[in-house]
Amino acid sequence: MTKSRVTPTQLSLLGFIAVLLIAWVCYRPALSGAFQLDDADNLSGLAAVEDTASAANFILSGTAGPSGRPLALLSFVMQADEWEQGAEAFLRVNILIHMLNAMLLAACFYRLSLLKSVERHKAAVIATVAASMWVVMPLLASASLHVVQRMTTLSASFALLGLFAYLFWRADIEDKPRQAIIGMSASLVIGTGLATLAKETGLLLPLYVLVLEATVLNRPKSIEHRQWRIWQAVFLALPVLSVVVYLSTLITYPDWLVVRRGFTVGERLMTESQILWVYLQKAILGVPGELGIYQTMPPLSRSLLEPLTLLSFVAWLGLFVLSVLWRRRYPLAALAVLWFLGGHMLESTVLPLELYFEHRNYLPIAGPLFALTAFLALGSGLHRRTLAVLASLYIVVSAFSLYGFASLSGEPSTSSRYWATEYPDSVRAVTTMATYQLTEEGPIRVLDTLDRFVVRHPQHAYLRIQELNLRCLFLPQEDHTAVIDELRRELPGVEFTFTASKMLSQLFSTVIATDCNGIGFADVSALASLLRDNPRYRQVPGYNQFHHKLMAGIARQQGNLKDTIDELEKAISYQGSAELNMMMITTLGGAGDFDAARSFISNALNNGPRNPLAHIAWRKDLENLGAYIDELERYSQGAE
Repeated sequence: MTKSRVTPTQLSLLGFIAVLLIAWVCYRPALSGAFQLDDADNLSGLAAVEDTASAANFILSGTAGPSGRPLALLSFVMQADEWEQGAEAFLRVNILIHMLNAMLLAACFYRLSLLKSVERHKAAVIATVAASMWVVMPLLASASLHVVQRMTTLSASFALLGLFAYLFWRADIEDKPRQAIIGMSASLVIGTGLATLAKETGLLLPLYVLVLEATVLNRPKSIEHRQWRIWQAVFLALPVLSVVVYLSTLITYPDWLVVRRGFTVGERLMTESQILWVYLQKAILGVPGELGIYQTMPPLSRSLLEPLTLLSFVAWLGLFVLSVLWRRRYPLAALAVLWFLGGHMLESTVLPLELYFEHRNYLPIAGPLFALTAFLALGSGLHRRTLAVLASLYIVVSAFSLYGFASLSGEPSTSSRYWATEYPDSVRAVTTMATYQLTEEGPIRVLDTLDRFVVRHPQHAYLRIQELNLRCLFLPQEDHTAVIDELRRELPGVEFTFTASKMLSQLFSTVIATDCNGIGFADVSALASLLRDNPRYRQVPGYNQFHHKLMAGIARQQGNLKDTIDELEKAISYQGSAELNMMMITTLGGAGDFDAARSFISNALNNGPRNPLAHIAWRKDLENLGAYIDELERYSQGAE
């Protein structure tokens, strides 16, 4: 009898499974972590999900992106009953999605290698080694450990499924060209559509495929050259061109947007050219203390003539041009560059987003990993030995770093103090630490933390609004004159942030609920007006909408019907919202003006959001409010 032996392909698969288990062990300490940053803003509506109707309303009412991201929200709805229990269940699902994506990525790399006529055992090595390095990469940890970024990873799941289906059908293009073209087309359309409904980065699936077709894949011989060009133009080039055209409409920011973000389009592009190199450096060696979402924002590049800016910009431009020109001579190198740059086309170019977030590398970094692994695996014996050493070393070092970062994330109170110490100029880090200090050390400690930070960073003096709120909550009978005076001096010069509006809303709620010595609605109104007089706030439509909404709430509390309606109309003139609709309709209904309420509903039905899914939720909300008005009128008539 002959002994059965493990084949190289099976050995690669077993090694990959082992790395997946290592990745799970490394991520597991983070399960005791907490919700962070904008998790509550996007997901707090889960608390109201009780039945099919409320679930549908949550899914269709997303505001995180133009698509509303309903598929991502659907995944959160499936965990709605766990919202009040904390982040653990959500983090577990996020990590499992990351594991799934690693398997999908390996499957894509395997199919891609086979299409290049690579032997099966070598294709298995390329796929599993590249996916193994990807799954333990510390740079990608925040995509799974920041709960709301499931939008990123779930979008990647659908994109990878679409890519795998495309490569599957692409393998049959010589033998069954008609079936293959239909399958490839359907894979792109369905994969891109589903990925985009989780997050708009799903729009880049055709670009990833275009990069593959332009570099490592050969033109099929079974399809006439002109027909192949037409197909590529329709299913690959046209979608990519549509994204480029959309981005080109943003090449000049309006003044209010420059004021809000603090940079122009040119300054953003110059800064991002340096940040992309930082991403690559952290992909190679991701030190736990230099990763995450609480870092100080990178300095802005104000001129192309700054040496580092010029070098970064020229280097990327040169690499891009050479990759396009030599894409067939050096296909793997071109794939690495074009995939990485293409993957950053949305979030790292002209869209007016924050400058730096590590989760933006989730799929873009996969291309360079595949190219490097394939280059070494298909090379000489020395190259293959180099791959074995480098990959093993990278996986071990990355696993230790990932475990350290996950362990830090799993201790939110301790990590908040670490980040605030490591990045003392980061307002996010310091305010997060203050949140835990409030529970563990009391309000006096928090007030001291906020005061010391504002003294060092007067541009963040809006934090004194929160200081005043805490004083009203915990020290209501003290004299708050000094804080009010400081706010009056400092608010006209603070930098823009929507956090200030949230703090004003919290202060307004506190004034309603507590008897705070010397602080009333007039003071909240005065502070809001001071902030709106700040030129950084005055020009921002979203803040103006908030200001008038707040003024409407104050007027309503004071029983001033006319001012309430006037302020609501001003807020709605900037942009309508479900909340503003509810405020206006309940105000009119409460005043007994049922005809005006119905007239408002009729007009609002014709002015809903353009997104068809969001419009469904908009209409449903208004219909429910209409039923409320009918019921309220019947009740008032019965009472009479």
